[in-house]
Amino acid sequence: MNTPEFYGATPVKRVRRTNAELAVIDEHILDVLRDEHPATVRSVFYRVMSAGAVEKSENGYRLIGRQLLKLRRDGRIPYGWVSDGTRYTLQTRAYDSASDAITTVASMYRRRIWSTQPEQVQIYSEKDALRAVISPVTNRWDVPLGIMRGYPSESFVYEVANALPLDRHTHLYQLGDHDPSGLDAWRSFEAKVREFNPAAPVTFTRLAVTPEQISTWSLPTRPTKKTDSRSKSFVGGSVEVDAIAPSMCRAAGLMEGSNTRKESLHHGCSP
Repeated sequence: MNTPEFYGATPVKRVRRTNAELAVIDEHILDVLRDEHPATVRSVFYRVMSAGAVEKSENGYRLIGRQLLKLRRDGRIPYGWVSDGTRYTLQTRAYDSASDAITTVASMYRRRIWSTQPEQVQIYSEKDALRAVISPVTNRWDVPLGIMRGYPSESFVYEVANALPLDRHTHLYQLGDHDPSGLDAWRSFEAKVREFNPAAPVTFTRLAVTPEQISTWSLPTRPTKKTDSRSKSFVGGSVEVDAIAPSMCRAAGLMEGSNTRKESLHHGCSP
């Protein structure tokens, strides 16, 4: 699993914790996942670290990873409660017979709920690891979910831009890190989409992480990478989107009460 960079590469001596101390950490992990699942390892780390159970360091992150693995192997945490969107298996769908295919397709039928709406909504995540956290909401509301993986390729941006309708307004929302590269990647994405399809009526909004969320929710920060050329104009510490509780980001899907379901989507992940 990928570990977040909290500090520079310096030798850090691992602190050997007692069984009683590990048991306390395990209880924090269990409390987090009972309320917030599925969640990524990094998200669990931020929750437990914010509770003061582990230090904000790479060693603290690795400890959470080890304890999560132990708790799952011991059967105390279902494997499905921890998501890993970075690894998956691909296989072509196949059927035992034509009648089997017809029955399966019929059971999958779902009416499009956006085809008659005057506006469209799309969600983009900077990180693939958040796919399992966000997709239950986007699937429920038939909203496209795009995975950008930092700076997306021009091929990806071109496909997004040219799929935008010209006869209705599209709202593109993003969840990404509050750091120089995270902010600039979204800026670059917007600029290229507008360049590829200047006639499409579209707006771009970051659902998370915003400065208001950092302050209101007291989100944990990490030092901004000085090696990033964009850090010169960046103010404050960096915050990963994983630091936001999954339920808060999933709340962005609670879109009842609006004809386009846009306003509630926007405010659901805002303080």
